[in-house]
Amino acid sequence: MPLTSSELFPVPSQAPSIHAPSRLPVADDASTKALIHVLKVNHEKWHIFFNNVSRFHNHVAHHVLAIWALGASKDLIEAAYSFDVPFQKPIIEPPERITDANFEDHLGDDSYHISYMNFFKDKIVEKGVSQVLEDFIFSRGANIADGAAQQPVMLARFFAMLMHPLLHIGNGLEFGLPGMVIEGLALAAVHHGSDAHLLPASLFEQESVLNALSAKVERTLVLNNATSQAKEVHAFDIIARIIEDKAFISPPDPDVFKAIKVPKYSATTQINGRSIFEDQRMFVEKEFFADFYLMHLVTSSLFLPSLVAYLTPASQKVLLQGYFTISLAWFIVRRSRSFNLDVTKFFAADIATSAEPSLSFKPPTWALVSGPSAANPWLPIIQDAILHADDHVCKLQRSLVHFGEVYGMRAAEAFLRTELQGAGVVDGSLFLRAAALTAQTKGRDFKDGEFQVWDR
Repeated sequence: MPLTSSELFPVPSQAPSIHAPSRLPVADDASTKALIHVLKVNHEKWHIFFNNVSRFHNHVAHHVLAIWALGASKDLIEAAYSFDVPFQKPIIEPPERITDANFEDHLGDDSYHISYMNFFKDKIVEKGVSQVLEDFIFSRGANIADGAAQQPVMLARFFAMLMHPLLHIGNGLEFGLPGMVIEGLALAAVHHGSDAHLLPASLFEQESVLNALSAKVERTLVLNNATSQAKEVHAFDIIARIIEDKAFISPPDPDVFKAIKVPKYSATTQINGRSIFEDQRMFVEKEFFADFYLMHLVTSSLFLPSLVAYLTPASQKVLLQGYFTISLAWFIVRRSRSFNLDVTKFFAADIATSAEPSLSFKPPTWALVSGPSAANPWLPIIQDAILHADDHVCKLQRSLVHFGEVYGMRAAEAFLRTELQGAGVVDGSLFLRAAALTAQTKGRDFKDGEFQVWDR
């Protein structure tokens, strides 16, 4: 039996992992009904891309889910949809059905988006979400076709275009929405896999993956083993080595991804969620460069716990290894464009983290203390993010709120032993600082049909 619209988009459930973000209380039942209505209409009416040339993504679902999770009201959810609708493109009637026999024939062709959605609807009914992810994203067969001229490279498609398929599937998994998982799988299928050279075939060798995991457990459990005392390579060590590597200074080609060789770095790092460099925004020459591209690394990392919860240990390693590799590639490309990684200067800067919200606010006469630093500095940031029409703002701030919750109590010197210059001053204020700077950019002028919040 095919899935009904209510089965595709039920009331959101609790996240599958305790490491996923917490949610603010929803306004009422009406806000949840408005959310589900928007998700259903978006699924039935609008294409996953709204631009034929640049293939910009439909962000309707991302937008309303992010603000709903931050406590948005029914009116605000409906207003967000009304703002996003004029940009959307109607769905396209596909040329033919997608089946097991022709699945690889039309990869990368967005005119088959609806066909791929119907294909994955059937597969999820047949196999369940976890097995579909294993079979069609993380398996060797989903990425390597022996002897074929064209390779399926589904993992590269999953990470393509600033992680958008990952973001879409991650939303579906976190909120328990099969319809979004299906949309995201179809989105991966119609993306190009042009970055597949960054994900070597060895990544999918099950035996080597399992052996690596077993060796890790063995090193941890064996007492008095000299090798168990060896320093593990941290993500900050990798960043430091890339900064010192002359091969990555000022890449000359705008399509530099074709020339980047980062697997030698990403393969050496200890793979776990806490070792991933969650936020790469830095303070540069007294001006915050709100990098549009690196922002997506922050928002996509929010969904790693929900993805991990659905995968086998071997596929978890493939996910994290691949994610870290693609993140390093973006770091290399954008470092030459947007910033110098001066960690000490960033933490020495006097960044206002207690600005009052845009909405008028006056402390009552009975307040214990008054002034802009009197209350929780996160609350005005959240309030402004919910109200902002640019969906990237609410998604980024929700991510930074979560990382502030998880790591905000981290004291300085926690990373002192890493190779990254200045890492000893990094503390849990990183996320509030980045959020406050983002909030300060949100007031830039609305110009040429878009908000001037982001630097590119």
